[in-house]
Amino acid sequence: MSLFKFELKKILRQKKFVWLLVMVLLTVGWFFYQNKIEQDLMSKEAEEKIRPIALKVDQLYTQLYPLKREDRLTEEQAKQFDILNNTATVMFQWKSAIYGERWDEVPLVENQFFSLLANYEEVGGVFTTLEGVEREKAIEKNAYLVEHQLPYANETHPMSPALQMSEIAPTLLGPAGLLLLLLLFGNAYTSEKEQQTLLTLRTQPLRRWKLLLAKYAGLLTVTFFYLVFVAIGGWVIPVVFGDTFNDLLYPKFLEIGDSFAIIPIWQHLLNVTILFVGAGAFLFALLLLIGTQLRSSFSTIMLTGFLTMIGVVLTEALPIMQTSWNPFQFFRADRFLTEMPTDSIWLYAVSAFLWSVLLLTTTIFLREGERGLFKSAEELKPYHKGKMTHLRSVWNNSLFEWRKSKRRGLVGQSLIVLFIVAIVGYFYFAEQAKEKETEALERLASIVEDAENETGLIGYFMEAIEEMEKQVAEANARGEDGDFIYGHNIEHFNEYINVAREEAALAELALKAYGNHDWTPLYDYQLFNDRRYLESLKEVKKHNYDPLTIFGYETAIAQKEWMKEHNIRPVFAGTYIPSIHDQWKEEHRKEKKANEMHNRKVDHSGLFSLFMYFRDYLYFIPLILFLILVGAGFSGERGKRPTLQLLETLPIMKRSLFLGKVLFSSAIAIGSAIIVFLFAVLLGTVFNRFGDWMYPVLHYHSRKEFQSFDFTGQRAFEGGYHFMPLGEYLLKALLLYVCVALFLLVLTNVLGIFIRQPLFVYALAGLISVAGYLLSWKLDDFAQYSPFLYLNIPKIVNGEILTLMNDPSINLYMGCGMLLGATVFLLVVAYVGLSFRKGFVKGRNRVRVMV
Repeated sequence: MSLFKFELKKILRQKKFVWLLVMVLLTVGWFFYQNKIEQDLMSKEAEEKIRPIALKVDQLYTQLYPLKREDRLTEEQAKQFDILNNTATVMFQWKSAIYGERWDEVPLVENQFFSLLANYEEVGGVFTTLEGVEREKAIEKNAYLVEHQLPYANETHPMSPALQMSEIAPTLLGPAGLLLLLLLFGNAYTSEKEQQTLLTLRTQPLRRWKLLLAKYAGLLTVTFFYLVFVAIGGWVIPVVFGDTFNDLLYPKFLEIGDSFAIIPIWQHLLNVTILFVGAGAFLFALLLLIGTQLRSSFSTIMLTGFLTMIGVVLTEALPIMQTSWNPFQFFRADRFLTEMPTDSIWLYAVSAFLWSVLLLTTTIFLREGERGLFKSAEELKPYHKGKMTHLRSVWNNSLFEWRKSKRRGLVGQSLIVLFIVAIVGYFYFAEQAKEKETEALERLASIVEDAENETGLIGYFMEAIEEMEKQVAEANARGEDGDFIYGHNIEHFNEYINVAREEAALAELALKAYGNHDWTPLYDYQLFNDRRYLESLKEVKKHNYDPLTIFGYETAIAQKEWMKEHNIRPVFAGTYIPSIHDQWKEEHRKEKKANEMHNRKVDHSGLFSLFMYFRDYLYFIPLILFLILVGAGFSGERGKRPTLQLLETLPIMKRSLFLGKVLFSSAIAIGSAIIVFLFAVLLGTVFNRFGDWMYPVLHYHSRKEFQSFDFTGQRAFEGGYHFMPLGEYLLKALLLYVCVALFLLVLTNVLGIFIRQPLFVYALAGLISVAGYLLSWKLDDFAQYSPFLYLNIPKIVNGEILTLMNDPSINLYMGCGMLLGATVFLLVVAYVGLSFRKGFVKGRNRVRVMV
């Protein structure tokens, strides 16, 4: 018990609980804020859900009303008419409750609607708008709400405690929460080795197994406090600022196929908590096992995270592994807790307990290790040939930093991990690309087959023409002008047939030519459809709202013409290019996301793989990793074993040490990231192909450029654009990445002069960067002078930010200038500041330490 208290005191003194609480409150507060600003859409979203039902009721009522007026209703139709009349009244009450935000009344009115719907179908009515499983789910949920006297709630953007807890659970009580705990407390054991305090503990009459169990109990206690923080933050904020009701009983659907069940949301949250605790227990037991064998905290955390990631990926890929006895299944809680359970949740708890016991037992019986992931470099001398006099220059200080880093071996370990991640990512992209290619070719084949099939589209139109011709003959027989009445319909159907035949002919030609690596027929087919869609969209926009824009189709047409002209291999996606000009409404967020995913281009060639690294913000992974690894500056030399104090006794100026650290960290972070990027290109080249340098990437132009007389780009209705070659895009992105990395590394090194703990340095640097980026958008005409604006590499290189801000001066070269200027400014300030700090060695007259 005393050891356990000792571990808790050490954890408390590190003040990591404060950071844990801050992270939880910021996350919960962000979710709540996002939900709060969306509350004005609640009525719109509720009305959108019932609009198809109301339209169907009106349609059915309109069909029977003329018969009612002429007194021609059958007995069955008369009953249907009366029910529809009552249903129309209920629909009015339903809409009124929504507009008046009387959410307690909505379930009661909805229940009346379902009762009338059942009566309508009993008398022979057919209601097709809401049927099947969706109707069953709606009826079951409504009955549950009425039974428990619950109001209608905004489940998309909840403001009540339990519903918001359900929303944030996949984030805070999922892999992200476990990663946060791992990063903050993953060095609980190995830090004892690094700081040599473990040797002191071994001089005491303590059993090793007691020490390990105390460490493990301390980590489980951290998990418990984390859950308390999440519960307090997730509950108190909505209670104080939101709308509360007894939402612990609110229904949650469990589905698999056409089967479903309803459970109260408290049960869902309990299941999530149990699995989170189980995952944490297994993760910390694995961490201790690895930590007793390795000597470095960074290596331990990296290897633990990497092995966990591999286990989760394999579990995701192999359904046979998705059982309660697989510990990596615990990390997939958000995937299967919304499905009908196949195993009891307590079986997962038992499994987690058994795995933890097994790992702890193994840890206790294994001998303590001091291994590294690579061959030890302990004998490597930290100074050049062991001579202190070579530390006078910045260059030799950088070499000194390099030798320290090499002895730790963390850079090499990080590169290995990133290489493996790149390999996994490549095969993931390759699978996606193959799926899109297969879908596109199958669509071509289905169009060809449909044209030849009598039951296909052409057959349908031909049958319709035959029916129209019969109606023409009947009209002529009655003395009417049948050709005048029905002739235009026949003309339209003939046009549809001609278009369908032309499309099928182009599809067949494209399908045959694709196998021979002839891309031109495929582009002819795609351009044929794109132009049709564009004309159709122009007609629709004359009278109705449509979120898609002329810009999206015109750029898609121009892109395919470019690829056809340069004979570039197709990259399959939808026929539309989503852009910043799209006109999606707030209530159509899901449709917008689905449209973007459908039209998202994926390929696994070398150049396109690197393009996706920047387009999808994957470049942040090596940037943040190496920033944490080598960007702490002087704060990394402090702590329980403050090596900075030793360095200050040497004949070295502190500003020289600082510049040496900056030079070393910049070279390592930028060089290593470039190596990872080149490895991704090499991987795609070896397993597929190098890629097309001339592949067209969309670049936006601002309205100022678009409206100028000397504009040389292409024009669409919504704005200007041009296409840049993929190779040019990548060179610009890499150049801006170097500038961004250099700026952030200097920023963290400067902060490290004043802040003692590396964690605070990274947190403050992240806060400054995010705040600076957001504030840059408020600077209007001065935004181009903010270096933080250029941290968003893909949107700078493709001109999106300059278009949104309508400022042509926001471009790659201005960004590089501002980032490098800010970097030099920080270096000068730090250099001058360090020159006036007391206690630094300033010349040769200081006492030299002889080796």
